[in-house]
This record gives sequence, structure tokens and C-alpha cells, in this order.
Amino acid sequence: MKWLKEYYLFKESKNNATMKNVVRDICVSMLLINNEFLSNILDRGLSARYQENTNVFLTDLKNLLLTKNRLKLGKFVDNKCVEDDDIRKINSVFESLSFDIEKDWKILIDSRIIARSIIDKLLPDRKLLSEDISNVYWNLSKDDEHQEDIVIELDGGKQYSFFLNKNLLSKKSASFNTFAENLLGQDLELLYKQEYLPKWDKLTQEWIRILYENANKNIQLHIEKFIDPKRIESIGYFEYFDIRHSDYKYKYLGEFIKDFDKNILKLSDLLTEVWKHRDNCFMDSERVYAEWMEAKIVILNSRILENLFTTSLKSNFANDIKKLEDGFKLAGGSVKMKLFKSFIDKLGCEERPLYFLGSNGNIFSYLPSRDFFRKNYDDMDIKFDYHVNFSVSDEEDSNDFKIKLVLELDKNKLFDLIIVIKFSHEMSGRLVSKYNFNISKNFNYLISSKDNN
Repeated sequence: MKWLKEYYLFKESKNNATMKNVVRDICVSMLLINNEFLSNILDRGLSARYQENTNVFLTDLKNLLLTKNRLKLGKFVDNKCVEDDDIRKINSVFESLSFDIEKDWKILIDSRIIARSIIDKLLPDRKLLSEDISNVYWNLSKDDEHQEDIVIELDGGKQYSFFLNKNLLSKKSASFNTFAENLLGQDLELLYKQEYLPKWDKLTQEWIRILYENANKNIQLHIEKFIDPKRIESIGYFEYFDIRHSDYKYKYLGEFIKDFDKNILKLSDLLTEVWKHRDNCFMDSERVYAEWMEAKIVILNSRILENLFTTSLKSNFANDIKKLEDGFKLAGGSVKMKLFKSFIDKLGCEERPLYFLGSNGNIFSYLPSRDFFRKNYDDMDIKFDYHVNFSVSDEEDSNDFKIKLVLELDKNKLFDLIIVIKFSHEMSGRLVSKYNFNISKNFNYLISSKDNN
């Protein structure tokens, strides 16, 4: 019965989320076609028909899709949204929905706010009129490339894709190799070879030493089950991830360590747990944190990552980089193209413009198509900098390697991007890149002005 109850709770939760999106998408679409839609309910108090039988409201919404009008079920064909004649999809969705006019009142209010935001902000020189719209498509058949909620088609065939309750991305994570390979090419292969491998070894030895020497006695005893502390200075980076429990009976499944309530087979897993629970494993966890961060900043951030980027860029693209008075470097030639690719990919640009209505319609963001950036490439500048800050911060991300990039259009900043390069978890052996966008307040205006010109 326990599992059955949890299943129903999960199913109910999933249906409620779907119901909210369906009602919102259709109401916003109808408000664009008919601005008075919902007025009887929201303004004139004429909701009695739906209070008696709340499913009547859903039936009315469903009929709007089934009858011939400007609201249509949509699907994408060759990157263009067209009408989808498969009405079975509509019936399938509405079978599992429920609606309560009192409990779900906010959905209707939010729908009108979203629709009004589109009407007021879509066109740069005037409000969007109902007569301007030839069709509104509800994108029920979403796929990896087409996640938008609705598509507005104006007279003349131009289409606008909308995410109705989603902010333009501000943060995103990806593999470090994806970014670094694009910028450094084959030089990325040097990261764990030649002059850098001894530095990785030193980083590993400092990691083990700092944790072992500062750990409480019971934690030290656990670490000694994996290594002889006297040979820490000889442990290499790649060897570290292969070190297993020294007791043969624990060689395959590991030992259950009560301090962490789990079986641990490898030294790397043990030290990961020690770091996660450092407040319990060290007498002075703040001092240990600062000592490790200082070692990581010097060895990983400066001697490995900064050195690799600087050496590669200087040897391969010296003529493509110009130093500026503000400390940034201006990217040109191949470097500009490579950084541009990272910008566009991580912003999520498609071959069609996208619009984002965040905070229930109160935030309106416009993401231009890839073609916009291609056409205006020569009018855009990319500046970048990645100097290491050697001071230790209480904020963990501030102690990781950062690359700051700024994209300007006609000398006006569109946004800056901070790429944070760090371990997926401390000393994990896998580097990741975190992308943090800071979009200018006049981003929409700058893009729209350029687009219109």
C-alpha cells in the first residue's frame, strides 16, 4: 500500500503540472487572438458555469483547438511550425486533466499578464494587434530542438517562438573538454602530459597530505588502511584514482566505514567523503579549507590552466590577440571565431529567434537567431581575460579558474560571460565548465534596434 500511495501521489503531481501548462498555453494563445478572452471570468464575475462543473472549462478549451479558428495544434517541419492534423494528441492530453476554477484562478491571471506582455513588447514600434496574427500554434509535440510552448505567425508568414514561463538562461554546465578543445585544439592533449603531469602529481600529493595531516585520529586511521603516509610524496595523479583498500578482504567491495555510513573501496572516494564532511573530520576545518584552496589556486589555476591557455594562445594565435588598456584582450581572427562559437552555443541560439517570458510574464527576453550573429559578426567585439586571483575566498567558486568574456555590439555591451573551470567535485579527476551569463538591461533594445536597421 505504501508504494501504491506514492505512485498515486507522483501521478497526481505530474498531472497537475501538465494541467497548469496546458491551460496557460491555450489561454495565452486565445488572449492574443481575442483580447477579451477571459474577461467574463476575471473582470465580470461570470464564472458560475465553471464553478458548478469545473471540467466544462477544459472542454471549452479543448473545443477551441478542435474547431476551425486561428488557434491550431502545431508541429515543426523543416524548422517551421505548421498545423498538426492529428487531433488524437489533443484528446489524449485532455483525458488526464482536471481544473478547479477557484484553486487554479492564478493560472488565468498569469495567462493574461503573459499575453499582455507579448502584446506590449513583441513589436518595437507599436502594440501587437489581434488583426496582425494569422495563426497561433500550440507546440504539444516538443522535441530536443523545438521546446517552445507556442508559435505566433503574423500576416506575411513571419513566426515568433515563445517560452511562456522560462527565463533566458543565466547558468549552464558542460564538459571542460568541449570548451577547451574548441579554443586550444590539439594543445588540449598536453594537459596531462610533458611539463604538466608533474604539476598534477604535486597537486595530488598536496591534497592527500593536507587532508591526512589535519584529520582527526580516527580519520587518519581510515586513510592508513589505503596508503602508507610516509609515501604520500611519491603518489602520482593517475595512481591516486587506482589506490584501493590494502586489506585483501576489502579489495573488491570495500569496507563499511561508519563515519560516512557507506562502503568505501578506493582512497579517492574516502577523501571525497572526508572533504564533504570536513567540519566533522578536522579540528579546524576553515584553516584546512584555506590551505587546500591556496594550493589549488597556485598549482591548478596558475601553473596548469593559466599556463596552458597562455602558452597555446601565444604560440598559435599571437596575431589574433590585442592587449587593451583595461586589462582585457581583444579577440580577432580565429580566436574571435572560436569564442563566438562558445557564446552562441551556450546561449542556446537556434536558426530562429526565441522569446522568453520569465516570472509569469514580467520579464521579457529576446534571443536572436544564429543568423543575426552571422550578419553582424563584424560589428561585434569579444574581449576576454583569465588572470588568476591568488587570494582565497570564502565562496568556493571564487577559488576556481575563471575566464571572463565580454560581447559588445557597436561598442555597447550585450552581456558578459564568466566561465568557471573546476572539478565536478573536489579533486574528482574530471574538470567541468560552468557558464554564468550577465545580460545587459538594454539587451533587447540593442538587438531589436540593430535588427530593424
